[in-house]
Amino acid sequence: DSHMGNFFECVRDRATPVSDVWSHHRALSTCHLANIAIRLGRDLKWNPETEQIMDNAEANTWLSRPQRSGFETV
Repeated sequence: DSHMGNFFECVRDRATPVSDVWSHHRALSTCHLANIAIRLGRDLKWNPETEQIMDNAEANTWLSRPQRSGFETV
């Protein structure tokens, strides 16, 4: 019945929750891309397979930021 209840059920049953991380990642990517386009004042072409903005090195610099020491990605 609830988001939290579904989460706990899925932890117990090893099932995929209604609100999974993959669909949220894709949904939030569009929000981030819209913000980058607004900041730069231009349209962007997105490659969902590589998760890179095509033909725009400046826009790609907005896709990540330096990681805090001890939390770097591998």
